[in-house]
Amino acid sequence: MTKRGLTLVVLGRATESKERAWREGLGLVRTVRLTGAAPSGSRFGSRALGLGLDSALVALKALAVGARSPFLATNPWIAVALKATLRRRVAVTGIYAVAGSRSFKLLRLVLRDSPVITTVTVEAEAWTAAGGRAMPVIYGNTFGYPESSDRGDDVLHIFVGGSSDRDTAAIDQLEREIRSSSAPIVLTVVGNEDPSSWLDGNRRIEHTGRVSPDRFGILLSEADVVFLPLVPSDRAAGHMVTVGALESGLRVLTSDTIGMTGYVDGTFVRPLVPGESVLPQLEALADRTDEGRAEARAFWRKAFSVDAYVARVRGALRALSAPKQDA
Repeated sequence: MTKRGLTLVVLGRATESKERAWREGLGLVRTVRLTGAAPSGSRFGSRALGLGLDSALVALKALAVGARSPFLATNPWIAVALKATLRRRVAVTGIYAVAGSRSFKLLRLVLRDSPVITTVTVEAEAWTAAGGRAMPVIYGNTFGYPESSDRGDDVLHIFVGGSSDRDTAAIDQLEREIRSSSAPIVLTVVGNEDPSSWLDGNRRIEHTGRVSPDRFGILLSEADVVFLPLVPSDRAAGHMVTVGALESGLRVLTSDTIGMTGYVDGTFVRPLVPGESVLPQLEALADRTDEGRAEARAFWRKAFSVDAYVARVRGALRALSAPKQDA
């Protein structure tokens, strides 16, 4: 699929460095982008008015500018919209749907034999088992988040962000542990819940509610360590927070779910030990030195930057486009 050059179809803003990585890494002939897409994928609480509408708009934009196949859609619903405009040669990165769900069945019905690149093995296996063509690669990105730095104080700053498949019970447990601790701790929780705050001496818990992507990156970069609690699920979840944390120079404590297979290295991204207190695990993982942060950023640059991800996507597209060998 890469021989004729690709048209990348994507939602949201991009930096010049990110555009260059995709353009040079995949030999793009053009990029069709909808910059005004809903950052959270929802409008007025509706995914149909958010991701669904934006996908349709960017597909129509590709049609209006006369873009030709083949296409690489960065979201499965963009691929569905491109198919609806009678574009046949469409590859897609990501599924984000549990096998057997209504979304999964609809995607299989529309995408059929389109090459699919997932960010987790379980999704690729489910897609292949259902008759499709899929290959998993480790996700990466360059968000442009600020670099975290050593503040030189004794306060441990913890960040929890995102809403997809989050384990709210684990977050509640961490909050209880902070309230009963005497150590100086600041917990920032960014999600879909209403804003709220709790303060007692040198301990503070702040729920910000939903924030802009830029504000999300700033709040994350002000932390010393990131907590990513996830409920068990057979779909990708938590990858963007993981990558963003490493880009800022922060280590991540995460639930060791199927969806995080391949992302937990044991040093920079460490699995949460179930049944044990969360706060001591975060305290042990946090490296609050500038040297430690530089090591995390170097790890991100090598394994999780947009350049590393594009290289993996290129290899997957070639493999998925190769003729099938007879057994």
